[in-house]
Amino acid sequence: MSFNGTEKDGVAFADGDDDIEHDIETDAKGIGHKFFGSSKKRTTVEQTDAVSDQRIPRYKPGRNVASGGFRGVAVIINNEYFHYTTGMNQRMGTKADEKHLTRLFKKLDFDVKPYTNVTTTDIRHIVENAASIDHSNYDCFFMVFLSHGDNGAIYGTDGKIDVKPLTERFVGKSCPSLIGKPKVFIFQACRGDQHEEPVVHADEDTVDGIDNEVVVDAGVSPTLPNASDFLFCYSVTEGFFSHRDTLYGSWYIQCFVEVFEEELINRGRESAANQDILSLLTFVNYKVAEKSVERTRNPRALGKKQMPCFLSMLTKKFYLVTKE
Repeated sequence: MSFNGTEKDGVAFADGDDDIEHDIETDAKGIGHKFFGSSKKRTTVEQTDAVSDQRIPRYKPGRNVASGGFRGVAVIINNEYFHYTTGMNQRMGTKADEKHLTRLFKKLDFDVKPYTNVTTTDIRHIVENAASIDHSNYDCFFMVFLSHGDNGAIYGTDGKIDVKPLTERFVGKSCPSLIGKPKVFIFQACRGDQHEEPVVHADEDTVDGIDNEVVVDAGVSPTLPNASDFLFCYSVTEGFFSHRDTLYGSWYIQCFVEVFEEELINRGRESAANQDILSLLTFVNYKVAEKSVERTRNPRALGKKQMPCFLSMLTKKFYLVTKE
């Protein structure tokens, strides 16, 4: 899937347009748990009784999907501009992320609710409204944060707000209509102040005639709710920068949309029925890991990499098969 072609909603997608400039940035400090750094010796346990797909149950689709309705609600919180007191830079390219995610979620039968440039108070109200919806006839819930973040917090346009109370609003006792259903949270933000170092050379396609740059986003480290059926997707592992192209959007969201559209939409329902979400996210990780910074105003960032990750508390296989 290519993001080149036309210019819509202020976001350019063009081949050979010499007048278009874009850049690669990073989203500030990050979200999540530490996955590396343990000095404990690791051992390998031989698996003698392999778990087959038949033994792992699947989440049941919602009733509305079969009858032609929505699969669920997908909330997108997209912050590009920030008050000067926050010290956060404009997140150029994030409009492309919102546009592509909105298109994807609509194709996957979601009721998409996008919000742009919202304050911390706005974010609380958005989360409260989403958790108060009756999800009884839906089979899952998605919430995407496109913003800066810092140590367990996400940025509204006017400052930081803790992530933990936001995600906890969707645990069973607070949102009973989502009990036993997948609740997916996606964070496009940095999770530290280091660049991933390349260990093997990986070629990346370039766009001729376009002077783009890679920048970084500031990121979040949320404390996660103690509940099942949650899935947390992070654009980068903790401690590292998350890269965003100032014209085409973030690496992670580009690859996320590319993989999900190709495997779940373009290849048809039969393909979607055999591609659970964790397999798709692993493919997204692979696609992002192939990339490297080629255009940037920061020479120290040239050649640097990015490694996404996800944390699953799902208890069943999760498939996103579109309605017939």
